[in-house]
Amino acid sequence: MTALRQRLLLIAFIVLWCGLPLPGLAEQRALLVGVGKLDIPGNELPGIDLDLDAMHEMLNLMGFADRQIHTLRDEASTSSSVLAEFDGWLKQGVQPDDRVVFYFSGRGSYIPDERGDAAGNARQVLVTHDVNLTRVKAGPSLTGVLADFRIAEMLAAIPSRKVLFIVDSGHAVTATHSFSLNNHSLGATVYSKSYNYPGMPSPPPNTTTRGLVVSPKRKEAQGDSQVNFIEITAAADNQEAIGTVDGGVFTLGLTNATKQLISEGKSPTPRQLRDASDTYIRSKVDKAQLYTPQIMGNEALADTPIKLISLNASNGPNRKHLLDLVSQQPQHLDLMASKTQFAVNEPVKLTLKLPADGYLNVVSVDSKDNATVLFPNGIQQTNNVSAGSFTFPTAQMAFDLLASEPLGPNLVVAFLTSDPINFYQDTVEDRDAAGHIKLDFVSLSHNATRAIRVAPRKSEIYAGQLDVQIVAAPPAAH
Repeated sequence: MTALRQRLLLIAFIVLWCGLPLPGLAEQRALLVGVGKLDIPGNELPGIDLDLDAMHEMLNLMGFADRQIHTLRDEASTSSSVLAEFDGWLKQGVQPDDRVVFYFSGRGSYIPDERGDAAGNARQVLVTHDVNLTRVKAGPSLTGVLADFRIAEMLAAIPSRKVLFIVDSGHAVTATHSFSLNNHSLGATVYSKSYNYPGMPSPPPNTTTRGLVVSPKRKEAQGDSQVNFIEITAAADNQEAIGTVDGGVFTLGLTNATKQLISEGKSPTPRQLRDASDTYIRSKVDKAQLYTPQIMGNEALADTPIKLISLNASNGPNRKHLLDLVSQQPQHLDLMASKTQFAVNEPVKLTLKLPADGYLNVVSVDSKDNATVLFPNGIQQTNNVSAGSFTFPTAQMAFDLLASEPLGPNLVVAFLTSDPINFYQDTVEDRDAAGHIKLDFVSLSHNATRAIRVAPRKSEIYAGQLDVQIVAAPPAAH
């Protein structure tokens, strides 16, 4: 081999190597933990997969690449595996200015305090998959849980000074606390995100906020301002957090607020996200079941804006998710528009060639990644269609589709399924006190697309896409 050839190979190797993430280099890290299934039967919690999807999307909006996010779900989310991820993934190679995020969705509980430093002799815990009943000197307790002091120790060991700790779980006041499974405002059955067991200790009556335990020695050595995390939790110590088949209401509020603020070009602080999730819960949950998100930790971090990406049509999570769904379907669906470019307020007509009878869902994603269900909708709520050419809206449908801002590229996707899937109905958003959807056009929910993602093999699914451009309306003629 000539010297020139060797030199070229060496350059190529260096270029390739520089393009890869190097072991040990500092970078942001995230760990998502979702526990919907426990070793103790009869305690299933639905919607956990949707919580994880929503938080993954939120992290993408924060600039986290997929490779920077680790996820533990159900059987994989044992206490030992979570602690191992803390000690490895969230710690090794992390530098002080790197962002670290931990998120938990599941059940919370209490165990007796055996250390002697918890208020009311009750220790807060997060319940992992391997939970089991046990008995200690102080009475009934649990194994297979993450105690508050242990989590605080693990957080303190992370070199980052910018740790965001988010928990969507709740705690009941007593094991006999009654919880209604009906919630008209959400239009759904709801589930308590608490794990109660006979003999469970209760928090002190005056406890209203939940926070990680910071050791007295650490406070004395560093001061509260040097605590390296900010914690946002779904509910106070004596409140129930609510889960639904569409995910946790707190998580929905948190992630919806992030998407809304990024579409407005804003960078929210953790405190603003807490406030937004509180407003969301109050607008969606029946008064008798209201609960209040809490924020604790480093006050400076609480008011430091969270860096978000500059959102555009090419990097939107909704667009990416829908395109991935379309690409996974082997059967193609032809989808056409009356034009490829529309001025604001110009009527849009869509035509599909349907190869079979089935159920049709059509979604548009605008240039700010807002995903809207076009069909079915509040005016045309049924979506069963027959094979052949299908154009909508028609005069009989009594609604128009008008091109609207934001300007730029719009993605339109359509799914035809043999199973009765209805994107309009599969949402907890925008319902009145009687449980009825208030809007004619709703935002696409993760629950709706889950029906396609997990459809059984025998189901027939056709999918198609098209791109149209929204431009400014021409000036009015004089």
